[in-house]
Amino acid sequence: MTMVKRALLLLMLTTALAACAAPPPTPRSVDEVRATGSLRGTELDGAWAAPGKRREAEALLLRRFDHLLTALGETSLPELRRFIEREVTREHGPQAAHEALAAWDDHLAVLQGRPPTQMPDGPAPEPTPRVPKRPAVVPRSLLAPDKPVNEADAQALHAQRVAQLGAAAAERLRAQDLSRWDWQRRIDDARSALQSLAPAAKDAELARRFTGRELPRARALLGLPPA
Repeated sequence: MTMVKRALLLLMLTTALAACAAPPPTPRSVDEVRATGSLRGTELDGAWAAPGKRREAEALLLRRFDHLLTALGETSLPELRRFIEREVTREHGPQAAHEALAAWDDHLAVLQGRPPTQMPDGPAPEPTPRVPKRPAVVPRSLLAPDKPVNEADAQALHAQRVAQLGAAAAERLRAQDLSRWDWQRRIDDARSALQSLAPAAKDAELARRFTGRELPRARALLGLPPA
């Protein structure tokens, strides 16, 4: 890594940590970001781990953590931590939440270049990090970019991700991109179609385009009341 790139990454991390140290009076919650921000209309990647299964499910946990970190800048690290604790407690109970938060703290430590903490009842720390060190905050143009205008730009984006985040993370982000761009296309198409329809016909048009859990999300994004 060149000195210029290293200095840039250090500046990005310092800025993010400073923002966390002095959050705005009313920071956006993760729920708000999922409703109206960059996470809207998406299912979180990965999964939470059941009690005592942190090590076995670590890859899924890291995928979920990485997905949540793409919202950093719209929300804060404390808000992300509260969201993780609430969701894991609701799904698996307080013991699993305690283990998930320990994994979250370790993941942030690795991203920030600090030694991860060892769980009191866990195995000895590994001699090397489980994942490549990388900055805590990656430019949004790398994590949640607009759709490239051509294949050359798409390949350049993927190559940049591989260089900075690793091949596995680059593939995960490419899959998330395709899903997000397709969802946004469908929302844009529906918005255009509804403009020419009478109010009574809009519900039928939405039911034709969206099914199951998609439908209430689409209605919310299109500014329509619940059915």
